[in-house]
Amino acid sequence: MEYTGSRMIKATSTTIANILADIRRLPEWNPAILSVPTDDSTAIAQKEYSIRAKLPGSPTMTYEEVSRGQIIWRLDGFQSHETGTWKLVPVTEQITEVTHIITHRGALFRVLAGAFHNVPGLRLDRLQRRAEHGE
Repeated sequence: MEYTGSRMIKATSTTIANILADIRRLPEWNPAILSVPTDDSTAIAQKEYSIRAKLPGSPTMTYEEVSRGQIIWRLDGFQSHETGTWKLVPVTEQITEVTHIITHRGALFRVLAGAFHNVPGLRLDRLQRRAEHGE
């Protein structure tokens, strides 16, 4: 199952990429992530992080790509897997088009199919508040 949302955000792609890659602060604006116990302030690509999340089992998070143009992460829990892709396209110096795509696999997400159609928009709302207003 795949869900997509897009938004123009008044911030540079670098600012947005830095917010998305700040793994320790991810729980502040992504309520699905409860905590990320790490000393890394910026996620390291291909490093698996143990996290507390609203997923069964002992979930992990791995950033597959961390760049100014794209952030890709993977959340893995028991019978639940999410890939989150964030595409960052500068429109002007201070405006970035952000597209968020989530792909779900696993039994848990099959049972909950359809319940996540608005999640990309909600995450984009929170990201926008963070990028534009520091919330």
